[in-house]
Amino acid sequence: MKKTKIYFEDIKEGDSYKLGPLFVSKEEVIDFAKKYDPQPFHISEEKAKESLFGGLCASGWHTCALYMKMLCDSFIKNLASLGSPGMNEIRWIKPLFPNQEIFGNVTIISKKPSKSKPNIGSMITKSEVYNENKELIMTLESISIVRKRNEK
Repeated sequence: MKKTKIYFEDIKEGDSYKLGPLFVSKEEVIDFAKKYDPQPFHISEEKAKESLFGGLCASGWHTCALYMKMLCDSFIKNLASLGSPGMNEIRWIKPLFPNQEIFGNVTIISKKPSKSKPNIGSMITKSEVYNENKELIMTLESISIVRKRNEK
């Protein structure tokens, strides 16, 4: 079993980690939307041409799921993570179009030890996701709970 590398004590405000890249195909965009967000501009190329976006685009929730995959693969796999109580903010800046690669970063904004549980702490992170043209497509601010090194 792989040992966790990053504990609460190791985290510093301002630390930043790269995420991705990750490719999203047209088929993935349509499949996700059919299951979870079946709006016309996510499932029909013809109807999407008439939309505000001008073409087929991924659901914002799909973009969030892709972000989570990159976050897990690039950061959480090495973090003593105990989960998250939620997000403070999600912003979809630009649509994610099919057959593009995305990447991003996550930066630690703040951290604080728990007052009631001495074995954990929380951190607030700010993440940015970009398309392959280096255009910002999404920002997120989230809260994570992280285990301390010397506690079980």
